[in-house]
Amino acid sequence: MNLKKAEAKYIDQAVELAIREYKNECSNNNQLLVADYKNTLKDLISNIFNSKYGLVAIEDEQLVGYLIFWGGIEDHFGNVKGAFSPLFGSAFSGKCRKKTATLLFQSLSEIMIKDKIFSFAICKYAHDKEIAESLVLNGFGIRCSDAIRSLDNIAELNMDTRCRYEEINYQEATILLDFKNKLLKHLNDNPICLPYVQFTNEQFSELCNKEKNRFFVAYVMDKPIGYIEISEGAETFISENSKMLNICGAFIDYDYRNGSIAKELLGYTMKKLANEGVKYLGVDYETLNPTALGFWTKYFKSYTYSFIRRIDERALD
Repeated sequence: MNLKKAEAKYIDQAVELAIREYKNECSNNNQLLVADYKNTLKDLISNIFNSKYGLVAIEDEQLVGYLIFWGGIEDHFGNVKGAFSPLFGSAFSGKCRKKTATLLFQSLSEIMIKDKIFSFAICKYAHDKEIAESLVLNGFGIRCSDAIRSLDNIAELNMDTRCRYEEINYQEATILLDFKNKLLKHLNDNPICLPYVQFTNEQFSELCNKEKNRFFVAYVMDKPIGYIEISEGAETFISENSKMLNICGAFIDYDYRNGSIAKELLGYTMKKLANEGVKYLGVDYETLNPTALGFWTKYFKSYTYSFIRRIDERALD
């Protein structure tokens, strides 16, 4: 096996490997939409092949794997430079996929560490057990996930008569500022420990007017007690499909948990979107958030995991 710099002449073979991995995930995930992403993947892979940090693996004059990172990214999961390989940024084939992935990362990380890049993130399909094992054995851990569900045959829910559910315009969403900041504080706290900063009313209003997301709200006695936020895009090429929308935030006030409100609000949201012709709903969440992990995995099926490794910068010494 020879490792070489990623060059344009390998792009078509790389696209075929990426399509093969996507089809494999579809065969293991009955919620994932089956679509033709060849042109999308070719554009994305052609772009990332321009990155400084990319290698391909060649065996018998055939491409058997590639791994490419965008980097270096300042303050990447800490106060160091990092690099990210998106879902289309790698693919592996053949009988020794784990070995191919290991060798490519070993060679690339040596180059990146010399450039003082110490944080690495790789997004891979959730049901690719071979590559997951390779990454874990190379010191990576899972940090977050993208999940999906079909909106076909959404069952009617028996709603709690105490609650009212409705969609509000993004220009009205500042009534949810307290919940937004409580969500950010939850993400700040142990065991998640993400460095989010609280929004002011003005900042949140500016954000809502910029993104123009949709907000579905739960009320008790005309008092909002929680929300789900929906956006058109998310963090993978799959989530950009026109048949799909994505949950990008959700929170239920602590006094109203341990009941059915979160489930009912999600059900209300899904039913309304399905009636509009939306076919799939996605969500990305932190797997290291026990609350999110416990809730979203009841109703959605993961199709990616993001693997993170942090190198001790003293290794450069």
